Amino acid sequence: MKKSGTITKDIDQIYILSNQLKQREAELSLIKSVQEAIAAEVDMQGIYDLVGDKIRDLFDAQVVGIYTIDPDKKMEYFHYLYEDGSRIFPSPRPLDKIRLLLVETKELILINEDLTQKVAEITGIPAKAVPGTQMPKSLLFVPMLVRGKVTGYVSIQNLDKEHAFRDSDVGLLSTLTNTMSSALENARLFNESEQRNAELAVINSVQEGLSAEMDIQEIYDLVGNKIRDLFDSQVTGIYTFDKEAGIENFHYLFEDGERLYPESRPLIPVRKWIINNSCLLLINEDAKNKVFEITGEKLSPVPGTRLPKSMLFVPLIIGNEVKGCVSLQNLDKENAFSESDVQLLSTISNSMSVALENARLFNETELRNAELAVINSVQEGLVSEMDIQGIYNLVGDRLRKLFDAQAVVIATLIPKEKKEIFNYIYENGARHYPEDRTYNNIRQQLIDTREYICINKNASKLAKVVPGTKEPKSMLFVPLIISDTVEGYISLQNIDRENAFNDSDIRLLNTLANSMTVTLENARLFTETTRLLGETEQWATEMQTVNNISRALVAQLEFDALVNLVGEQMKDTFKADIVYLAIHDAESSMLHFPYNYGDYAESRPFGNGITEKIIITQEPLLINQNLNEAYDKLKAEKRGKMVESYLGVPIIMGKKAIGVISVQSIEYE
Repeated sequence: MKKSGTITKDIDQIYILSNQLKQREAELSLIKSVQEAIAAEVDMQGIYDLVGDKIRDLFDAQVVGIYTIDPDKKMEYFHYLYEDGSRIFPSPRPLDKIRLLLVETKELILINEDLTQKVAEITGIPAKAVPGTQMPKSLLFVPMLVRGKVTGYVSIQNLDKEHAFRDSDVGLLSTLTNTMSSALENARLFNESEQRNAELAVINSVQEGLSAEMDIQEIYDLVGNKIRDLFDSQVTGIYTFDKEAGIENFHYLFEDGERLYPESRPLIPVRKWIINNSCLLLINEDAKNKVFEITGEKLSPVPGTRLPKSMLFVPLIIGNEVKGCVSLQNLDKENAFSESDVQLLSTISNSMSVALENARLFNETELRNAELAVINSVQEGLVSEMDIQGIYNLVGDRLRKLFDAQAVVIATLIPKEKKEIFNYIYENGARHYPEDRTYNNIRQQLIDTREYICINKNASKLAKVVPGTKEPKSMLFVPLIISDTVEGYISLQNIDRENAFNDSDIRLLNTLANSMTVTLENARLFTETTRLLGETEQWATEMQTVNNISRALVAQLEFDALVNLVGEQMKDTFKADIVYLAIHDAESSMLHFPYNYGDYAESRPFGNGITEKIIITQEPLLINQNLNEAYDKLKAEKRGKMVESYLGVPIIMGKKAIGVISVQSIEYE
């Protein structure tokens, strides 16, 4: 009997040792797997998957789960959940009383029979399974402890039988979980280090961009490319929001390896939700219906793109204001984005917001410097150039150096005639001098809206090409506004590529146009003043000549000879088309014309003509345009040929006007 008892004891000891060996082998295998995963730079979710698969192989359980717990938010997150051979991806959910008990006691929970009743005893409410799963008959929860705190737990569950888990299973899973907690914590720290490195790489890229004096769009491109490399997403986007205008602007958008350039569009409900809530939005499954639940409206994809199955939107916040967002989207699968993805993109977005804001401020400074340089150039031009065309040339040449455009146009618009006058056109290194022409609908839109027009796609369909130039692929028009009236425009055109002009180009050209309008108007007024001054001096000289002749007429005794002399001199001096000399005979109340050239006039009774008006007022009369309107204003009768310009000077004798000398032009105003 003693021998038999000793054998039995030895067998039990062998069983215990075998079990311990099995447990140790499993533990070492698990540790090795986690370490290999870390060495292979597998992300955190990959490690959860690896550990979960290993546990499934070790235990008689249809359900295996690995969860993390956020005790502050009282939420649990499902990193790994298998039931009956199917992977399940539940959304995070609040901790129930069983999980709260696990956190509070830091002790494992084993329920091997009457599970529904025992859960109800603990929680006070009937047990409820994770959505999409069934209630188990045996359950084992083992907490993951890190520095004395429950960070999560591992669960194995049997759906078919009670008492599925023996003491050896409990011991093995406890040992594995304790070992795994440290290994996963190391992996988490390693993963966080990788995230921080990725974050720093993005920040460094932005800083390098700033050092290289990249414009703001190049910064968006650089950061967007970096994010594309980091995440499992077919769609990567960076957007900014203009809340006043209610629109979103697309600075960077990639889908399935193709760069897209959508036009700005009204803010869609998802963007409004991000703005109003100032927090990220993660939708990992049933995206279409989830968006409708959140916003009350259907999901609206960007034109030319597909609806995603997983979406992550992280706001770009400056101060307390949402300026835009970064978006990752997976078109092929649900549950594409893990908690680590959310944390990494959130960290990157927070850091990037500051960096991009600095880049924007740097870019605005550069824009302002460029604007001031153009304004200064124009001001310098005003000093050296008295000709308005010289100002157009100076400004046009400056714009050519500032922008990526093969064509630069400055034009004046005349709405009454629906005509445009080209003040400056340059394309591909050659200056063009086209004739004035009737303008098209784009120019009319500028006049009607007084807003810029940017056409970055299919521009050739809308362009009205100047003879001798090529069709553009991108066009930007900015109106030149004086006293609320569109007097003309500046246009930049790229003939090589679409999407040539970005928001910074538009802002800069708008600012330059606004500033330049005042300067050009001053230049125009200066030129006009100079012209009018010259004309005034010219007419003063000519009128002095007429007055001198008038005095000679009074002093001369041989009347006929003097009249012919004066008439010929007037004709030659003024190069006039019509010249006449009229004499008023007050006694007979007749008006005689002793000299006519270009239009014959017979003697007539003194009446209400324009000549009589000059005699009566004893004032010279100069009409350089709209002669018909002048007649109507003077209430004078129309006589003789109609002309474009008229000058009449009274012949004064003593205190009376005895006649009129007149020169007229039939061609020029």
